[in-house]
Amino acid sequence: MRIGRQRALDQMNTADRVAGAVLTLGALNWGLVGATNFDAVRAALGRSTAARVTYGLVGASAAYAIVRGRQLARR
Repeated sequence: MRIGRQRALDQMNTADRVAGAVLTLGALNWGLVGATNFDAVRAALGRSTAARVTYGLVGASAAYAIVRGRQLARR
């Protein structure tokens, strides 16, 4: 199992790493919303277009991660 996981990690590209980082930050933000009712994105960016773009990037990263994860799992 360890060898297969290492091979998948070796096949990750920059887009995979960026999507993973954005997805992690988004998950932490939603964890804060659920646990403490504090939205870090809204606190930092307010109700702006930048906040909406940030949420969109998190969603796009999630979709990318699902598709890319399936691709890597098939190999």
